Amino acid sequence: MSVVDINKVDGIGISKDGNKLMLLITDHLDWTNEYEHIIHLQNKINAYINFLETEQYKEVYPNKQFEHYCIEIHFKYELSSNCLKFINVVNEQLKKNHITIETIVV
Repeated sequence: MSVVDINKVDGIGISKDGNKLMLLITDHLDWTNEYEHIIHLQNKINAYINFLETEQYKEVYPNKQFEHYCIEIHFKYELSSNCLKFINVVNEQLKKNHITIETIVV
């Protein structure tokens, strides 16, 4: 599972306080083809938004209500400046739905 597998959730869990559903995206791609890489990210994020909007997570957590949702992206490589801009724009758009995106370079 990875950023290129848009039909799979790479990881799912609950925050320590129990109020936030956490979704993981693993991104192993380098930035040689930045445009294609950002398109992969966009497609995967859109798939996760659909996963949340259609409440597919209730298959895993049927009796749990969440106040917030977090998509955590683990990057193998440092983010490009255009990727950072993209993530910031998406974060702004998702705020109203109580969804945030966090990035980690591992």
